[in-house]
Amino acid sequence: MRITKRQLRRIIKEELTRGLISEADTDVYEGDHDPIRVEIPALEKLATEQNFDGKKVWFSDTDAINIAEMLEDGPPDIERYDYDEAEYKEAQDKWDQIIDLLGDDWYDTEREELAKNIRAQIESTKDSGYGY
Repeated sequence: MRITKRQLRRIIKEELTRGLISEADTDVYEGDHDPIRVEIPALEKLATEQNFDGKKVWFSDTDAINIAEMLEDGPPDIERYDYDEAEYKEAQDKWDQIIDLLGDDWYDTEREELAKNIRAQIESTKDSGYGY
């Protein structure tokens, strides 16, 4: 049995809407190069800086690197913070915000890919500033 491209698109669309196929948005885009800003659509609600339209979508390179490290390291462990309850609590709150925003569909591979893309986009953005 053969199916047309149109039928295939419809089947894929139905599967996506039913949640059987999930695609994590691991894309990261350049925001600005001076100072370095990146756009992380998956974490847009946590963005700290506004773009030119006034919409909060940008993260500073420091914030983005911290997010990448958290995604790579996984849930905070109090030993990592030398048993400092305040730092641990702050890290746990940030981790919870990120995980709540990403949802249950994000597995370790998607989180690692997002972290890798964040780091790559920061490097790319650093390089793009030299052309001006």
